[in-house]
Amino acid sequence: MTATQASDLAWTSMAGRLGLTRTGQQRTQILAALPGMDWSADIDTCLAHLDGEAARAIVAAVYHHRRGQLRLVGTAALPDGRQLVGLQGADGTRSYLLDLDAEAIYVLAEIPTADPRVA
Repeated sequence: MTATQASDLAWTSMAGRLGLTRTGQQRTQILAALPGMDWSADIDTCLAHLDGEAARAIVAAVYHHRRGQLRLVGTAALPDGRQLVGLQGADGTRSYLLDLDAEAIYVLAEIPTADPRVA
């Protein structure tokens, strides 16, 4: 996000029900990885390197098979060995999922909002 934008964070209920973001420590671990994500506009290469087929399926679902809306893909390793994958769309919204090899869970959306200090 730029200095003139803020964002709202929305944790997914599915990730909470599965116990992946239920505790403050789990959410803090994910949030701490966001600033260090390695983002790339080379979508084809990034998607090819995602560990699991499930992660690629979520990318298709989040972007409703309109991959042209996908602008950036980012990755970060979490301390517990899992991979966090970030997806940024044309509107600036970022979606984050945990790639768990055989499965992937959509855990967080970061939605850009106008910074009230700039209004």
